[in-house]
Amino acid sequence: MHKHNIRQAKYHDGYKIFLGFDDGLKGIVDLKNFIFNNSFSAFKRLQDKNQFKNFILENHTLAWGNDLDLAPEFLYDLLKKTIKN
Repeated sequence: MHKHNIRQAKYHDGYKIFLGFDDGLKGIVDLKNFIFNNSFSAFKRLQDKNQFKNFILENHTLAWGNDLDLAPEFLYDLLKKTIKN
């Protein structure tokens, strides 16, 4: 188990995903800057919006296939920062 677990994940628009966590925190995260400014080549494929939309909720985190996922703690912190602004 992770410190924070995603219970809900739904594509919103652009590079945004609505997330709901097990502690009740809910909201929309925008991953565009992360995807387009990330130096890891694995994330480059997510610049294609059709690929980005094709995520699944697996083991309480977002995953794109067997080789790419984002930790729920990272997404939780990103959402908290979004809510503060």
